[in-house]
Amino acid sequence: MKNDLLLIAFVFLLISCKNSNDKKAETNATSLKELELKLDSLFNLKIGINEPGAALFIAHNQEMIIGKGYGLRDLENKKPITINTNMRMASVSKQFTALCVLSLVDKGLLSLNDSITKYWNYPVFENITVEQLINHTSGIADYEAYFDNNWDRSKIVENKDVLEWLATNPKPLFESGKGWEYSNTAYLVLALLVEKVSGEEFSNYAKKNIFDKAGMKETNFYNLANPIEIKERAFCYEKDSIDNWKKVDGWYMNGIMGDGAVYTSANDYLEYDNTLRNSVLLSKNTDSLIFKPSSTLPKEWPKTNPFVERFSFLAKSKLSYGMGWFINKDFAMHTGGWYGTRTVVVRELERPLTIAIFMNSNSSFNELINETYKLVNEYIKTTANNDYK
Repeated sequence: MKNDLLLIAFVFLLISCKNSNDKKAETNATSLKELELKLDSLFNLKIGINEPGAALFIAHNQEMIIGKGYGLRDLENKKPITINTNMRMASVSKQFTALCVLSLVDKGLLSLNDSITKYWNYPVFENITVEQLINHTSGIADYEAYFDNNWDRSKIVENKDVLEWLATNPKPLFESGKGWEYSNTAYLVLALLVEKVSGEEFSNYAKKNIFDKAGMKETNFYNLANPIEIKERAFCYEKDSIDNWKKVDGWYMNGIMGDGAVYTSANDYLEYDNTLRNSVLLSKNTDSLIFKPSSTLPKEWPKTNPFVERFSFLAKSKLSYGMGWFINKDFAMHTGGWYGTRTVVVRELERPLTIAIFMNSNSSFNELINETYKLVNEYIKTTANNDYK
C-alpha cells in the first residue's frame, strides 16, 4: 500500500512538472510574440514597405529569437529584405579586419607591437605599431579628406592608391600614441598589412581564415574595382534633391576594403556571433584580446555628438576600444555609416545577448537600436525560465 502511494505521488509530481513546464513554454511563446509585435510596430513606423529598410537580428543563448526584414533590398524589382539578405556593413566590418590581423598573430607571422616601418619604410609609419592602428591611437592622416578633394571620381579608389598617397608622408593628426581619433585609414592599412604578411589578396584571406571558419557561407569583403557576385544583395540608397531614393552603390571609394566593405546577412552573423561566444576561431590567448581594452576614448568623442549620449543603454559610461569593438564592462558594440548604409551591433559581455540592425539607406538607427534594446531587455528580464536576468 505504501509503495502504491509513493508511485501515485511520483506520477502526480511528473504530471505537475510537465504542466508547469508547458505553462512556462506557453508563457514564453506569448511573451516572444508580444515582443515581435512591438518591434514590428517600431520598425514599420520608421520604414515604409516600398522603401529601403533593415534586417533585425536578435540572438539569445546562441539562438536567433527574432530575425526579420523590413522594407526592400531592391527598390526597382520590389525584392524584400530577409534574414538571408546580404547587406553592406560599413564600419562594423572593422571587427573582421582585426580578426584577420589576430589570426596572423596566432600563426606567429606578426606581433601587435611590430612597427609598421618593418613592412613599409615610409616616414608616415614611423613609431606606429600594429596595435595603434587597431585601437585608433596612430594619428595617421585621414584618406577620405584627401581623396574627396584630389581624386578623379570617374576612377575607383583602391587600397593601393591610398598606400601611394601615404608614401608622400601626409601630415599626421597627432604624434602616435599621444591621442585618440577614430581612423578609417588605419584599418585600410591593416588590410594592406594582411596582404603583405600573408602573401594573399585581402578579401581571399578573410574568406578562408575568418568567414569560412565561422560558418559565414555568403559573407565577403567587396571591392567595386574587382566586383564579385553578392547573393540576395541589398542595394544602397540615399534620397536625392527631389526626395527620391537613388542607388549609391557606384560610389568611387567603394573599392576600398578594411575599414568597411563587408557584406553579410543576419543568418551569417548568427554563425559568427556563436563562433565568438564559443571562442573557437583563435587560440585562447589571442581570443582573450578581442574584447580587452586597448585604448580609451576621450570623454567627449566626437565633440559634436558624444558617442555615449547617442545610446541610452551605455548610460554615459567610460568607453574603450578593443580589437575592432567599442567596449565597456557590459557591452561590446560597433556602428557603421557609409553611402547608403547604416549598421549597428550591440553585444552583451555577461549575458548571451546580441542585437544587430543592418540598414540599406542613410536613415538614422539611433532610435531603433535604443528602443529595440529596451524592449528586448524587458523581455529577457520577464521570461520565466531565463537564467540571465
